[in-house]
Amino acid sequence: MTFTLLRLFAVNLLFWLSLAATAQAYPARAVTLVVPYPLSGPTDIRGASRMTKTYKLMSAHAPPSISDTLSRIVQQAIRYESKHPVLLERQPGGATTRGAQHVARAAADGHTLLLGSNETMVLTPHYAADVGYDPTRNFELVAPLVNMPFILMTRSGLPFRTLDRLIAYVKVRPGEINYGSSGDGSTGHLAGELLRRAAGLDMVHVSYNGGLAALNGLATGQISAMFAALPLALPYINNEHLRVLAVSSPRRTELLPDLPTLAESGIRGADVAAWFGVFVPNGVAPGIIRWLSDHIGESVNEASTRNILIALGLEPVRGPLSAFATRIYAEGERWGPLLRAARIPARNAS
Repeated sequence: MTFTLLRLFAVNLLFWLSLAATAQAYPARAVTLVVPYPLSGPTDIRGASRMTKTYKLMSAHAPPSISDTLSRIVQQAIRYESKHPVLLERQPGGATTRGAQHVARAAADGHTLLLGSNETMVLTPHYAADVGYDPTRNFELVAPLVNMPFILMTRSGLPFRTLDRLIAYVKVRPGEINYGSSGDGSTGHLAGELLRRAAGLDMVHVSYNGGLAALNGLATGQISAMFAALPLALPYINNEHLRVLAVSSPRRTELLPDLPTLAESGIRGADVAAWFGVFVPNGVAPGIIRWLSDHIGESVNEASTRNILIALGLEPVRGPLSAFATRIYAEGERWGPLLRAARIPARNAS
């Protein structure tokens, strides 16, 4: 018995020593963080060709790029504890799948990271015909970063100020009212579809080339409603042409404490929020994953960083990796059938 216990102790000791040794040797060279978004404002903005006067005015007041803000935080967190540089490599395209494909094929040594999101890991893989990777088999989460709430916005000229009145208004006008989003298969599209189904509404989805373009469409009367990412919507909350009705996340947002959730407004089961996290190719050593998780997590939850993120409309994530990984899996199980349904036609991500 004594010998067996000693052997178990020795095996455990060797395991933890190997983790420590791996972490001490990391990073051995430059680390590359692949950012699958263009440098162009909030996460869902992908550019637009129609530059109306309203659009130009809104562009001038748009918040900083969320992907740029988050990638800089990750870059500094790693660089602070390393003598090697951290390179930011933008690879936009295919609704974030181009960058994800690149990381999925990279060596599993922890030197190639992905700034991923619910779009990369949940929405597009279920919505598109083929994305070229399997989120559960090809990637491993190393650090959750932030949640990003969406808020339901309408034109101020419409005769309602609450969600129940909006629902009543749409129900007597089947097929006449439209809602917009930043693109097919985006979080805003999913939020609108969840609301449409939960409330039994007949609404038409209008896909725009980016969140700012959709917000421009709302302000100019092209569409009647949209779910906008909170960082995008914040500068226009008090705009005379727009009105906010509810937040799509399960809880009220800190920046808009008086804005009710969809559930509080009578619509249950339609809550949704975007999120961002850092991923590595599957097979990276546990010691490296722990090193990245510890250092990135500490940076995101440092007081000054949290204040910056909250001011932008983001919610820093706290909690164990396992809980967030479970959430990702649960979202795929919950929304996969909806995204694959006939009402949201399949498309190829490329």
